[in-house]
Amino acid sequence: MRKILLIDDNKMLSKLLAKKIQNTLNYEVDIAHTMAEAIVMLKNEYFLAFVDLCLPDAMNGEIVDVVADKIPTIVLTASNDTNKREEFMHKNILDYIFKESDTCVEQILEAISTLSYYAKTKVILAMAKLPERNEIKKFLSQRLFNVLAAAHGEEALVYLEDNNDTKLVIADVKMPVVSGEEFLAEIRANYDDSELGVILLGEKDDVTEARVLKNGANDYLIKPLLKELFNYRLDRVLNYMQDKNFLKTYNNLDHTSGLKDHYTFKTEVEDYLNDIASGEQEFAFAFLDIDELKSINDEYGFEVGDNIIKICADEMIAETKGRDILGRYSGEKFGILLKNISQERALKILSRIRVNIKNAGILINLDELFFTASIGVVFANSGAKLDDLIEKATKALSVAKNNGKDRIEVCS
Repeated sequence: MRKILLIDDNKMLSKLLAKKIQNTLNYEVDIAHTMAEAIVMLKNEYFLAFVDLCLPDAMNGEIVDVVADKIPTIVLTASNDTNKREEFMHKNILDYIFKESDTCVEQILEAISTLSYYAKTKVILAMAKLPERNEIKKFLSQRLFNVLAAAHGEEALVYLEDNNDTKLVIADVKMPVVSGEEFLAEIRANYDDSELGVILLGEKDDVTEARVLKNGANDYLIKPLLKELFNYRLDRVLNYMQDKNFLKTYNNLDHTSGLKDHYTFKTEVEDYLNDIASGEQEFAFAFLDIDELKSINDEYGFEVGDNIIKICADEMIAETKGRDILGRYSGEKFGILLKNISQERALKILSRIRVNIKNAGILINLDELFFTASIGVVFANSGAKLDDLIEKATKALSVAKNNGKDRIEVCS
Protein backbone atom coordinates (compact mmCIF):
# COMPACT_ATOMS: atom_id res chain seq x y z
CA MET A 1 0.00 0.00 0.00
CA ARG A 2 1.27 3.48 -0.85
CA LYS A 3 2.00 5.63 2.20
CA ILE A 4 1.61 9.35 2.81
CA LEU A 5 3.82 11.32 5.20
CA LEU A 6 2.04 14.17 7.01
CA ILE A 7 4.31 16.56 8.93
CA ASP A 8 2.40 19.05 11.11
CA ASP A 9 2.67 20.11 14.76
CA ASN A 10 -1.12 20.51 15.07
CA LYS A 11 -1.91 17.08 16.48
CA MET A 12 -5.68 17.32 16.20
CA LEU A 13 -5.64 18.59 12.62
CA SER A 14 -3.07 16.05 11.45
CA LYS A 15 -5.08 13.21 13.03
CA LEU A 16 -8.27 14.38 11.31
CA LEU A 17 -6.52 14.76 7.93
CA ALA A 18 -4.92 11.32 8.24
CA LYS A 19 -8.29 9.73 9.00
CA LYS A 20 -9.91 11.50 6.03
CA ILE A 21 -7.15 10.35 3.65
CA GLN A 22 -7.30 6.78 4.95
CA ASN A 23 -11.10 6.53 4.79
CA THR A 24 -11.51 8.26 1.43
CA LEU A 25 -8.52 7.02 -0.56
CA ASN A 26 -7.38 4.00 1.46
CA TYR A 27 -3.82 5.31 1.88
CA GLU A 28 -1.81 4.62 4.99
CA VAL A 29 -0.68 7.86 6.65
CA ASP A 30 2.31 8.36 8.97
CA ILE A 31 2.34 11.52 11.09
CA ALA A 32 5.34 13.50 12.33
CA HIS A 33 4.97 16.55 14.59
CA THR A 34 8.58 17.75 14.45
CA MET A 35 11.41 17.82 11.95
CA ALA A 36 13.35 15.37 14.11
CA GLU A 37 10.48 12.86 13.96
CA ALA A 38 10.18 13.38 10.20
CA ILE A 39 13.88 12.70 9.62
CA VAL A 40 13.53 9.33 11.36
CA MET A 41 10.48 8.48 9.24
CA LEU A 42 12.29 9.31 6.01
CA LYS A 43 13.92 5.90 6.26
CA ASN A 44 10.57 4.55 5.04
CA GLU A 45 9.24 4.87 1.50
CA TYR A 46 6.49 7.43 0.88
CA PHE A 47 4.44 8.28 -2.18
CA LEU A 48 3.81 11.90 -1.16
CA ALA A 49 4.52 14.25 1.75
CA PHE A 50 2.52 17.17 3.13
CA VAL A 51 4.66 19.49 5.25
CA ASP A 52 3.94 22.46 7.48
CA LEU A 53 6.40 25.35 7.25
CA CYS A 54 6.37 26.13 10.95
CA LEU A 55 7.46 23.27 13.24
CA PRO A 56 8.74 23.51 16.83
CA ASP A 57 12.29 22.64 15.73
CA ALA A 58 12.11 24.19 12.23
CA MET A 59 10.27 27.51 12.36
CA ASN A 60 11.21 28.82 8.89
CA GLY A 61 10.35 25.98 6.55
CA GLU A 62 13.68 24.14 6.83
CA ILE A 63 11.73 20.87 6.62
CA VAL A 64 11.02 21.49 2.92
CA ASP A 65 14.66 21.16 1.91
CA VAL A 66 14.98 17.99 4.01
CA VAL A 67 11.93 16.23 2.53
CA ALA A 68 11.44 17.56 -1.00
CA ASP A 69 14.60 16.05 -2.46
CA LYS A 70 13.45 12.59 -1.36
CA ILE A 71 9.66 12.61 -1.74
CA PRO A 72 7.17 14.59 -3.89
CA THR A 73 6.20 17.35 -1.48
CA ILE A 74 3.26 19.72 -1.00
CA VAL A 75 3.46 22.57 1.47
CA LEU A 76 0.52 22.64 3.88
CA THR A 77 0.61 25.84 5.90
CA ALA A 78 -1.44 28.34 7.87
CA SER A 79 0.69 31.20 6.52
CA ASN A 80 -0.84 33.16 3.65
CA ASP A 81 2.18 35.41 3.24
CA THR A 82 2.52 36.06 -0.50
CA ASN A 83 6.27 36.55 -0.42
CA LYS A 84 6.81 33.32 1.50
CA ARG A 85 4.58 31.46 -0.93
CA GLU A 86 6.60 32.76 -3.88
CA GLU A 87 9.85 31.80 -2.14
CA PHE A 88 8.78 28.21 -1.57
CA MET A 89 7.14 27.74 -4.95
CA HIS A 90 10.64 28.17 -6.40
CA LYS A 91 11.79 25.21 -4.35
CA ASN A 92 11.40 21.56 -5.29
CA ILE A 93 7.73 21.29 -4.28
CA LEU A 94 4.57 20.34 -6.15
CA ASP A 95 2.09 22.76 -4.67
CA TYR A 96 1.26 25.10 -1.79
CA ILE A 97 -2.00 24.59 0.12
CA PHE A 98 -3.37 27.08 2.65
CA LYS A 99 -4.73 25.19 5.70
CA GLU A 100 -7.34 27.83 6.51
CA SER A 101 -8.96 27.55 3.07
CA ASP A 102 -12.52 26.22 2.92
CA THR A 103 -11.36 23.78 0.22
CA CYS A 104 -8.20 22.60 1.99
CA VAL A 105 -9.32 18.99 2.46
CA GLU A 106 -10.63 18.75 -1.10
CA GLN A 107 -7.33 20.11 -2.42
CA ILE A 108 -5.38 17.53 -0.42
CA LEU A 109 -7.49 14.60 -1.64
CA GLU A 110 -7.41 15.87 -5.22
CA ALA A 111 -3.62 16.25 -5.10
CA ILE A 112 -3.18 12.66 -3.91
CA SER A 113 -5.63 11.27 -6.48
CA THR A 114 -4.10 13.19 -9.39
CA LEU A 115 -0.51 12.25 -8.52
CA SER A 116 -1.52 8.61 -8.14
CA TYR A 117 -3.59 8.46 -11.33
CA TYR A 118 -0.88 9.85 -13.61
CA ALA A 119 2.19 8.29 -11.95
CA LYS A 120 4.41 6.70 -14.63
CA THR A 121 2.26 8.09 -17.47
CA LYS A 122 4.48 8.62 -20.50
CA VAL A 123 5.04 12.20 -21.65
CA ILE A 124 7.19 13.16 -24.65
CA LEU A 125 8.95 16.48 -24.04
CA ALA A 126 10.49 18.06 -27.15
CA MET A 127 12.33 21.34 -26.59
CA ALA A 128 15.34 22.66 -28.46
CA LYS A 129 17.07 24.50 -25.61
CA LEU A 130 18.55 22.23 -22.96
CA PRO A 131 18.03 24.57 -19.94
CA GLU A 132 14.34 25.02 -20.81
CA ARG A 133 13.95 21.29 -21.46
CA ASN A 134 15.54 20.41 -18.13
CA GLU A 135 13.31 22.86 -16.27
CA ILE A 136 10.07 21.41 -17.71
CA LYS A 137 11.38 17.88 -17.25
CA LYS A 138 11.93 18.68 -13.57
CA PHE A 139 8.34 19.93 -13.24
CA LEU A 140 7.04 16.73 -14.82
CA SER A 141 9.34 14.39 -12.92
CA GLN A 142 8.22 15.94 -9.63
CA ARG A 143 4.73 14.76 -10.57
CA LEU A 144 6.05 11.24 -11.30
CA PHE A 145 5.46 11.32 -15.06
CA ASN A 146 7.70 9.09 -17.17
CA VAL A 147 9.40 11.75 -19.30
CA LEU A 148 10.95 11.00 -22.70
CA ALA A 149 13.03 14.08 -23.53
CA ALA A 150 13.89 15.02 -27.13
CA ALA A 151 15.89 17.88 -28.63
CA HIS A 152 13.79 18.21 -31.79
CA GLY A 153 10.63 16.99 -33.49
CA GLU A 154 12.21 14.15 -35.47
CA GLU A 155 13.59 12.56 -32.30
CA ALA A 156 10.18 13.01 -30.64
CA LEU A 157 8.47 11.25 -33.56
CA VAL A 158 10.77 8.27 -33.09
CA TYR A 159 9.85 8.19 -29.40
CA LEU A 160 6.17 8.24 -30.32
CA GLU A 161 6.55 5.39 -32.80
CA ASP A 162 8.26 3.29 -30.13
CA ASN A 163 5.88 4.29 -27.31
CA ASN A 164 2.30 4.17 -28.54
CA ASP A 165 1.05 4.29 -24.93
CA THR A 166 2.21 7.92 -24.63
CA LYS A 167 -0.60 10.14 -23.30
CA LEU A 168 0.85 13.63 -23.67
CA VAL A 169 3.26 15.57 -25.86
CA ILE A 170 4.75 18.90 -24.81
CA ALA A 171 6.78 20.59 -27.55
CA ASP A 172 8.22 23.89 -28.70
CA VAL A 173 6.45 25.43 -31.66
CA LYS A 174 9.84 26.28 -33.13
CA MET A 175 12.24 23.30 -33.29
CA PRO A 176 14.92 22.17 -35.74
CA VAL A 177 14.34 19.31 -38.22
CA VAL A 178 10.61 18.88 -37.46
CA SER A 179 8.80 21.87 -35.96
CA GLY A 180 6.17 21.67 -33.26
CA GLU A 181 3.42 22.45 -35.76
CA GLU A 182 4.62 19.71 -38.11
CA PHE A 183 4.77 17.33 -35.16
CA LEU A 184 1.21 18.33 -34.23
CA ALA A 185 0.00 17.58 -37.77
CA GLU A 186 1.60 14.10 -37.65
CA ILE A 187 -0.06 13.41 -34.30
CA ARG A 188 -3.53 14.59 -35.30
CA ALA A 189 -3.40 12.41 -38.41
CA ASN A 190 -3.42 9.39 -36.08
CA TYR A 191 -4.78 10.47 -32.68
CA ASP A 192 -7.61 12.71 -31.54
CA ASP A 193 -7.18 15.20 -28.71
CA SER A 194 -8.53 12.84 -26.04
CA GLU A 195 -6.20 9.96 -26.98
CA LEU A 196 -2.99 11.99 -27.12
CA GLY A 197 -2.82 15.48 -25.68
CA VAL A 198 -0.55 18.09 -27.22
CA ILE A 199 0.65 21.24 -25.47
CA LEU A 200 2.75 23.59 -27.59
CA LEU A 201 5.11 26.18 -26.14
CA GLY A 202 6.19 29.45 -27.70
CA GLU A 203 6.57 33.18 -27.46
CA LYS A 204 3.61 35.55 -27.16
CA ASP A 205 2.10 35.38 -30.65
CA ASP A 206 -1.68 35.54 -31.01
CA VAL A 207 -1.64 34.42 -34.66
CA THR A 208 0.45 31.31 -33.94
CA GLU A 209 -1.60 30.51 -30.85
CA ALA A 210 -4.87 30.68 -32.76
CA ARG A 211 -3.48 28.58 -35.62
CA VAL A 212 -2.16 25.73 -33.48
CA LEU A 213 -5.33 25.58 -31.38
CA LYS A 214 -7.41 25.37 -34.57
CA ASN A 215 -5.13 22.60 -35.81
CA GLY A 216 -5.74 20.43 -32.75
CA ALA A 217 -3.37 21.49 -29.97
CA ASN A 218 -4.94 21.04 -26.53
CA ASP A 219 -3.25 24.19 -25.26
CA TYR A 220 -0.62 26.81 -26.06
CA LEU A 221 1.62 28.12 -23.27
CA ILE A 222 3.78 31.22 -23.41
CA LYS A 223 7.39 30.97 -22.27
CA PRO A 224 8.98 31.50 -19.81
CA LEU A 225 6.78 29.16 -17.76
CA LEU A 226 5.79 29.68 -14.14
CA LYS A 227 5.63 26.26 -12.43
CA GLU A 228 2.29 26.87 -10.73
CA LEU A 229 0.62 28.08 -13.93
CA PHE A 230 2.19 25.26 -15.95
CA ASN A 231 0.83 22.65 -13.52
CA TYR A 232 -2.62 24.25 -13.57
CA ARG A 233 -2.80 24.29 -17.38
CA LEU A 234 -1.40 20.75 -17.54
CA ASP A 235 -4.12 19.55 -15.14
CA ARG A 236 -6.74 21.31 -17.24
CA VAL A 237 -5.61 19.44 -20.37
CA LEU A 238 -5.49 16.10 -18.56
CA ASN A 239 -8.94 16.66 -17.05
CA TYR A 240 -10.34 17.56 -20.46
CA MET A 241 -8.92 14.35 -21.95
CA GLN A 242 -10.27 12.26 -19.09
CA ASP A 243 -13.74 13.82 -19.30
CA LYS A 244 -13.92 13.43 -23.09
CA ASN A 245 -12.89 9.78 -22.87
CA PHE A 246 -15.52 9.18 -20.20
CA LEU A 247 -18.23 10.77 -22.34
CA LYS A 248 -17.07 8.80 -25.37
CA THR A 249 -17.34 5.57 -23.40
CA TYR A 250 -20.66 6.57 -21.85
CA ASN A 251 -22.16 7.45 -25.22
CA ASN A 252 -21.31 3.95 -26.48
CA LEU A 253 -23.14 2.23 -23.63
CA ASP A 254 -26.67 0.97 -23.33
CA HIS A 255 -27.88 2.99 -20.35
CA THR A 256 -30.16 0.27 -18.93
CA SER A 257 -27.68 -2.61 -18.87
CA GLY A 258 -24.42 -0.66 -18.69
CA LEU A 259 -23.06 -2.84 -21.51
CA LYS A 260 -21.97 -1.73 -24.98
CA ASP A 261 -24.82 -0.75 -27.27
CA HIS A 262 -25.72 -2.67 -30.44
CA TYR A 263 -23.51 -0.66 -32.79
CA THR A 264 -20.48 -0.64 -30.49
CA PHE A 265 -20.77 -4.37 -29.79
CA LYS A 266 -20.82 -5.21 -33.50
CA THR A 267 -17.96 -2.78 -34.21
CA GLU A 268 -15.75 -4.27 -31.50
CA VAL A 269 -16.51 -7.82 -32.66
CA GLU A 270 -15.57 -6.83 -36.23
CA ASP A 271 -12.34 -5.28 -34.95
CA TYR A 272 -11.52 -8.46 -33.03
CA LEU A 273 -12.19 -10.66 -36.07
CA ASN A 274 -9.90 -8.45 -38.15
CA ASP A 275 -7.17 -8.57 -35.50
CA ILE A 276 -7.11 -12.39 -35.42
CA ALA A 277 -7.70 -12.95 -39.14
CA SER A 278 -4.09 -13.96 -39.83
CA GLY A 279 -3.62 -16.03 -36.67
CA GLU A 280 -4.97 -19.17 -35.09
CA GLN A 281 -7.46 -18.44 -32.32
CA GLU A 282 -10.61 -20.15 -31.07
CA PHE A 283 -13.48 -18.15 -29.64
CA ALA A 284 -17.16 -18.41 -28.78
CA PHE A 285 -19.96 -16.14 -30.00
CA ALA A 286 -23.31 -16.34 -28.24
CA PHE A 287 -26.70 -14.71 -27.92
CA LEU A 288 -28.38 -14.67 -24.49
CA ASP A 289 -32.11 -13.94 -24.50
CA ILE A 290 -34.19 -13.25 -21.37
CA ASP A 291 -37.12 -15.64 -21.42
CA GLU A 292 -40.60 -14.06 -21.37
CA LEU A 293 -39.31 -10.53 -20.78
CA LYS A 294 -42.24 -9.03 -22.70
CA SER A 295 -44.73 -10.83 -20.46
CA ILE A 296 -42.84 -9.66 -17.36
CA ASN A 297 -42.95 -6.06 -18.62
CA ASP A 298 -46.68 -6.36 -19.35
CA GLU A 299 -47.48 -7.79 -15.92
CA TYR A 300 -45.08 -5.96 -13.62
CA GLY A 301 -44.02 -2.88 -15.58
CA PHE A 302 -40.89 -1.79 -17.39
CA GLU A 303 -39.07 -0.78 -14.19
CA VAL A 304 -39.04 -4.43 -13.13
CA GLY A 305 -37.99 -5.47 -16.63
CA ASP A 306 -35.14 -2.96 -16.57
CA ASN A 307 -33.95 -4.35 -13.21
CA ILE A 308 -33.92 -7.84 -14.70
CA ILE A 309 -31.88 -6.59 -17.69
CA LYS A 310 -29.36 -5.07 -15.27
CA ILE A 311 -29.16 -8.26 -13.21
CA CYS A 312 -28.47 -10.32 -16.34
CA ALA A 313 -25.80 -7.86 -17.47
CA ASP A 314 -24.13 -7.96 -14.05
CA GLU A 315 -24.02 -11.78 -14.13
CA MET A 316 -22.37 -11.70 -17.56
CA ILE A 317 -19.79 -9.18 -16.39
CA ALA A 318 -19.07 -11.22 -13.23
CA GLU A 319 -18.34 -14.43 -15.16
CA THR A 320 -16.34 -13.01 -18.07
CA LYS A 321 -13.02 -11.19 -18.36
CA GLY A 322 -12.43 -7.58 -19.25
CA ARG A 323 -10.96 -8.61 -22.60
CA ASP A 324 -14.25 -10.31 -23.66
CA ILE A 325 -16.94 -8.35 -25.52
CA LEU A 326 -20.44 -7.93 -24.08
CA GLY A 327 -23.30 -5.89 -25.48
CA ARG A 328 -27.04 -5.41 -25.47
CA TYR A 329 -27.98 -6.55 -28.95
CA SER A 330 -31.73 -5.82 -28.75
CA GLY A 331 -34.50 -5.43 -26.16
CA GLU A 332 -34.09 -8.79 -24.44
CA LYS A 333 -31.07 -10.15 -26.30
CA PHE A 334 -27.40 -9.79 -25.34
CA GLY A 335 -24.30 -10.54 -27.41
CA ILE A 336 -21.33 -12.33 -25.86
CA LEU A 337 -17.93 -12.94 -27.45
CA LEU A 338 -15.46 -14.97 -25.36
CA LYS A 339 -11.96 -14.50 -26.73
CA ASN A 340 -9.26 -17.14 -27.18
CA ILE A 341 -11.12 -19.89 -25.36
CA SER A 342 -11.78 -23.62 -25.73
CA GLN A 343 -15.28 -24.95 -26.28
CA GLU A 344 -15.28 -26.70 -22.91
CA ARG A 345 -14.23 -23.58 -21.03
CA ALA A 346 -16.75 -21.39 -22.89
CA LEU A 347 -19.63 -23.75 -22.09
CA LYS A 348 -18.70 -23.69 -18.40
CA ILE A 349 -18.79 -19.89 -18.37
CA LEU A 350 -22.09 -19.68 -20.25
CA SER A 351 -23.60 -22.36 -17.99
CA ARG A 352 -22.62 -20.41 -14.88
CA ILE A 353 -24.20 -17.27 -16.34
CA ARG A 354 -27.44 -19.16 -17.08
CA VAL A 355 -27.60 -20.76 -13.61
CA ASN A 356 -26.75 -17.51 -11.82
CA ILE A 357 -29.53 -15.71 -13.68
CA LYS A 358 -31.99 -18.48 -12.82
CA ASN A 359 -31.10 -18.20 -9.12
CA ALA A 360 -30.98 -14.39 -8.92
CA GLY A 361 -34.62 -13.44 -8.44
CA ILE A 362 -36.08 -9.99 -7.82
CA LEU A 363 -38.29 -8.85 -4.93
CA ILE A 364 -41.69 -7.42 -5.88
CA ASN A 365 -44.14 -6.48 -3.11
CA LEU A 366 -42.52 -9.01 -0.74
CA ASP A 367 -42.80 -11.76 -3.37
CA GLU A 368 -39.72 -13.02 -5.19
CA LEU A 369 -39.92 -13.18 -8.98
CA PHE A 370 -37.55 -15.58 -10.71
CA PHE A 371 -36.65 -15.49 -14.39
CA THR A 372 -34.51 -17.43 -16.82
CA ALA A 373 -32.44 -16.96 -19.95
CA SER A 374 -31.75 -19.05 -23.04
CA ILE A 375 -28.41 -19.09 -24.83
CA GLY A 376 -27.39 -19.99 -28.36
CA VAL A 377 -23.69 -20.34 -29.04
CA VAL A 378 -21.41 -20.96 -31.99
CA PHE A 379 -17.73 -21.86 -31.77
CA ALA A 380 -15.41 -20.49 -34.42
CA ASN A 381 -11.80 -19.83 -35.39
CA SER A 382 -9.80 -17.05 -37.00
CA GLY A 383 -11.24 -16.14 -40.38
CA ALA A 384 -14.90 -16.28 -39.28
CA LYS A 385 -17.32 -13.61 -40.54
CA LEU A 386 -19.66 -11.67 -38.30
CA ASP A 387 -22.76 -12.28 -40.44
CA ASP A 388 -22.20 -16.03 -40.24
CA LEU A 389 -21.72 -15.88 -36.47
CA ILE A 390 -24.93 -13.90 -36.03
CA GLU A 391 -26.89 -16.32 -38.23
CA LYS A 392 -25.60 -19.44 -36.44
CA ALA A 393 -26.00 -18.03 -32.92
CA THR A 394 -29.55 -16.92 -33.78
CA LYS A 395 -30.34 -20.42 -35.06
CA ALA A 396 -28.97 -22.03 -31.88
CA LEU A 397 -30.94 -19.56 -29.72
CA SER A 398 -34.17 -20.49 -31.55
CA VAL A 399 -33.50 -24.16 -30.82
CA ALA A 400 -32.98 -23.33 -27.11
CA LYS A 401 -36.29 -21.45 -27.02
CA ASN A 402 -38.17 -24.20 -28.86
CA ASN A 403 -36.71 -26.90 -26.58
CA GLY A 404 -38.16 -25.39 -23.42
CA LYS A 405 -36.04 -22.28 -22.68
CA ASP A 406 -33.58 -21.89 -19.76
CA ARG A 407 -30.96 -23.89 -21.63
CA ILE A 408 -27.89 -23.62 -23.86
CA GLU A 409 -27.83 -24.90 -27.42
CA VAL A 410 -24.76 -25.12 -29.66
CA CYS A 411 -25.05 -24.51 -33.40
CA SER A 412 -24.02 -27.72 -35.15
